[in-house]
Amino acid sequence: MQLNGVVITLVAVTELPDKFWKAQRKMNLWLQPIACACAVLLCFDFAAGQSDSDIREMVNQINQLREAGKYRDAVPIAEQVLKYCEKNYGPDHPETADSLSDLASLYGHMGERAKAVTLYERTLKIREKALGRDHPHTAIIVNNLAETYREMGDFSKAEPLYKRAIKIFEAKVGKTHPNTLSCLNNLALLYEDKGDMAKAEPLYTRVLKAREEKIGPDSPAVANSLTNLAALYYRQGKLAQAEPMYERALKIYQKAISPENPHTANIQNNLGALYLQQGELAKAESLFKQSLQTREKILGPNHPATGESLNNLAWVYMDGGDYAKAEPLYQQSLKITEQTDGPEHPSTATCLNNLGVLYQMMGDYKKAEPFYQRALKIREKAFGPDNSSLVSSIGGLSDLYRLQKYYAKAEPLAQRALQVSEKTYGPAHEMTATAYNDLAAIYFGMAKYDKAEPLFQKALKLFEEKLGPNHYKAGAALDNLGALYREKGEYKKAESYGLRAVEVTEKARGPDHPETATCLNDLAKTYEAMGDKAKADPLRQRATDIRNKNKAKSASPQPTPSPSPT
Repeated sequence: MQLNGVVITLVAVTELPDKFWKAQRKMNLWLQPIACACAVLLCFDFAAGQSDSDIREMVNQINQLREAGKYRDAVPIAEQVLKYCEKNYGPDHPETADSLSDLASLYGHMGERAKAVTLYERTLKIREKALGRDHPHTAIIVNNLAETYREMGDFSKAEPLYKRAIKIFEAKVGKTHPNTLSCLNNLALLYEDKGDMAKAEPLYTRVLKAREEKIGPDSPAVANSLTNLAALYYRQGKLAQAEPMYERALKIYQKAISPENPHTANIQNNLGALYLQQGELAKAESLFKQSLQTREKILGPNHPATGESLNNLAWVYMDGGDYAKAEPLYQQSLKITEQTDGPEHPSTATCLNNLGVLYQMMGDYKKAEPFYQRALKIREKAFGPDNSSLVSSIGGLSDLYRLQKYYAKAEPLAQRALQVSEKTYGPAHEMTATAYNDLAAIYFGMAKYDKAEPLFQKALKLFEEKLGPNHYKAGAALDNLGALYREKGEYKKAESYGLRAVEVTEKARGPDHPETATCLNDLAKTYEAMGDKAKADPLRQRATDIRNKNKAKSASPQPTPSPSPT
């Protein structure tokens, strides 16, 4: 029975949202640039009073480089300004605090968050002493420290800091002030990262409405809110609601900022993810390549966002069956993420999980298993045992054991994945449909057809409702049901589902995709069981031709990304 590729795809594709759209938005934070602006202006005024034209020019350079997304180039200049302030005004002077904050923000954008935390904590002590615990400038640093902890995956430290900053802003500058809205937006990001969509959505909606009313519909801040709300809908499987929001945000950034800017690259990346989810690989590849090119140019080859673009481009190739192109991109993405975020960060877990998916799809199960296990261990440590982020790791490991017929290991994992998905995503989410499908596949392998059938039917219904009847995931679910009815001896049902599976999968994936070959082969088995060799033989031959073609393609030499400089 050829369920392997089908089930793997249903598990694997859900990992992409789990990581790439979420992380790409981490640079769309408007409060951190506000904090930097405050630091620059204060230092500028002081320096101007001393008639120090060199410092004035250096501060201007930092501003220009930050606006261009050239954070690494700005760091040595910011370090010089900090040394100037420490030498001339002392280590605990407000001007020194502003320079510390400026440098911390640059390190944060570069992904060097441990350095950023140290600088922000020092800044916060100075601000609290000089201005008081409830001053708006103190709240800016509180927010920025919270944001850095959120990016590090330390949610327990981030949440109370966000709430403290919001309370200060609402009391001192008002509920619709840009800083208040930015901090609310960041708290929504935290809830989304934790999988608490019910808390995140009303915050995003409130911020979007206030920004549109206060600064107009074409502001980059509005584009930021559109992006975050679209990403939330994407995670919930509401692609029709997400797509126009992404498109509107992209137009705003291209017009208001530039076509080659980190913010523009973020939207291109997220829109590419949406097209990938819809099975439109050509559109997804084009947008991912544009995003990667911009990030490499502006942020550098070793930036976390560059690693994420490599990961997402690898997904396109893996989804298209070109594993030889996908593997080096995934490996390079993992290398970058481990270097920037650390070996125990959730982002590293995502890269590990994706490599597990790839090796599973390549049939190298022994190689896939430790990647899944390490990813799951990191996520359990970071998020606890019942977080939505665990679903893809648990489901992937379960399916890996199913493929090896280790059903005693596979079944409890699949049941746990379904339980967590129903609890965190809800019973009608696409992720839950995948969990239904995976558990059904295990029961199928155990010949427990009466348990498998209703779960396969639930999965098919949800995929058709959420993604449409012609989506490749619907095609995979149809093929699973065709195989099930064949094993039960219900050949007319098996033929009906098998024919629909071939039609949908060929249309969605293309005539030469491995999943098309799987559907053709399964339909051939049905005709063989019916004794109709004349119909079975050409289907089986076509499936063999597709697999030989893909095998030859995967075995051919492929370009490998240049290694990152040390």
